Amino acid sequence: MNFDLSEELSALQQKVRRFIAEEIIPYERDPRRTAHGPSEELRAELIAKGRSAELLSAHVSKEFGGLGLDHRAKAVFFEEAGYSLLGPVALNIAAPDEGNMHLMEVVARPEHKERWLRPLAAGEIRSCFCMTEPTPGAGSDPSMLQTTAVRDGDDYVINGRKWFTTGADGAAFAIIMAKLEDGRATMFLSDTDVPGFVVERAMDTLDSCFPGGHGVVRLDNVRVPAANILGELGEGFKYA
Repeated sequence: MNFDLSEELSALQQKVRRFIAEEIIPYERDPRRTAHGPSEELRAELIAKGRSAELLSAHVSKEFGGLGLDHRAKAVFFEEAGYSLLGPVALNIAAPDEGNMHLMEVVARPEHKERWLRPLAAGEIRSCFCMTEPTPGAGSDPSMLQTTAVRDGDDYVINGRKWFTTGADGAAFAIIMAKLEDGRATMFLSDTDVPGFVVERAMDTLDSCFPGGHGVVRLDNVRVPAANILGELGEGFKYA
């Protein structure tokens, strides 16, 4: 098998490498990089540089504003981005947004893609993924999921507590994993400014590179329209 890079991919590799070295590494000592990650001001500044270099959201299709790279090209791109902990932030390929964008592009409904995926891919907003829970909830074993979603008319009412929710503070929307009354796991899309969605605090960790830190999230009777189920009912573990 030939692992040599094509001329086009090699040029992209060098472009990303120069961008990280010249534009992003100088930010590593920026005081706006706090113990709980880059401030929103710093994130926006980094994203603007990535956008100006036409290097934003390499993994997203061109239809939604990304570069539409294949797996091989993404591997090269992501490796170069990782030469600085701020590189993935600047290029809009940092967790949890990277995974959320990929998941939404694969399984979300068209209206969800327009409402949440497109501005996320443009770096205009951030997201979070609410799955990990305190003991005895979902951790290394997701099947121990405790957060519940109970149908009430046209909505689902979600109750539970999540933690290590990367990017929770300042996220515009969340993908919430909850179990139905029959125990099946389902993903729900919710704005974070709705009643009952509470970011209690940012957890202290060794990491300081993710905007929004790692939050503890309380879900108190959060109402999510049934129309905002991500993908299919009961397929949460499959998507995760």
